[in-house]
Amino acid sequence: MIRRATRRATLVVLFAALAVLALACSGEANERNKAGVSQMIVGAEEEAIVEFDGAINADSGMAIAYYNRGQANFKLERFEAAKNDYGQAATIDTGSSLFKTKLGDAYVALGQYEQAVQEQNQVINSDSGFALAYYNRGGAYVELGRRDEAIQDFEKSVDLDHRLGITNNVSGRCEVYDDIHPKDVVFRDCRDLFSHASRFSAAYEARGLENYVNGEFQNAIRDFDQAIRLDSSSDLYNSRGLAYQGLGQIEEAFEEFDIALGKFGFAPAYHNKAKLLYELGEYQVSAKDYTQAITLDPLFADSFVGRALAYTQLERDKEAILDIDQAAALGVDRAELEIAIQEIKNLR
Repeated sequence: MIRRATRRATLVVLFAALAVLALACSGEANERNKAGVSQMIVGAEEEAIVEFDGAINADSGMAIAYYNRGQANFKLERFEAAKNDYGQAATIDTGSSLFKTKLGDAYVALGQYEQAVQEQNQVINSDSGFALAYYNRGGAYVELGRRDEAIQDFEKSVDLDHRLGITNNVSGRCEVYDDIHPKDVVFRDCRDLFSHASRFSAAYEARGLENYVNGEFQNAIRDFDQAIRLDSSSDLYNSRGLAYQGLGQIEEAFEEFDIALGKFGFAPAYHNKAKLLYELGEYQVSAKDYTQAITLDPLFADSFVGRALAYTQLERDKEAILDIDQAAALGVDRAELEIAIQEIKNLR
């Protein structure tokens, strides 16, 4: 009896020691993980990886440490290593939609878009209310040329979490992570949100241009509106100006072209302003804007054509001839242009 009691006492002491050791390891892992997050916040990714390595060595089952190391590797553009870390985190914590959706994003960074879609599909199938999965799958769809599916996923993600639709507030968009893990244990790199935002912008722009070509100007404007909210550019403002012009909203068109010009000018916007001014009979100002377009882009053949027409209206025929020569040198059909010039002269 004494021996059995002694053995039981020994086992109790052993289990207690193991429990203390486990707690110590867990405590060290937590501290190293938090230290790594602190390093990430100040942009010290290499130092952060050392801390995350320490956390993993102390507790090989700490999924969040693998995830954070994946974030560090992703920031360093070590996408294969990031993929492996996200995958390990997802294997340990099979219930984490975040870890799985980030694995899909690593595939996007690696250019493996079909695999990225498959990963996000798995997340959506198991957690249909997880907004980030739709958002990230949409980014992969853009790369695959599946524009309409991308837009559908973006709009679904915003329906589920309106913060993903915030486009002019960096912190607001990044807050989408706040409800998933505490800030001190996970590093939230929001760059994936912004890289996908530019992809979605491109998808809306492409659909807007298609609507414009089809004469659906109001639909085109709506698409350009969304594209601009996601990732504005001179091209987008210029395109929206053309759509307004298509609707006959001339003042709005000029406003868009002026915004497109920006600080340093934008040749297509000058060209479109000049073309609209020509149509309004403002030949002098039109010629000046065509000149601005040509100055910015000396190979802009259509602007030489437009200025030749404007010069002809102004009876500056010698200058018009020079522009005809230049336009022809850039590939414009000389005979067709000369016919247009002669028609103007006949009406003078």
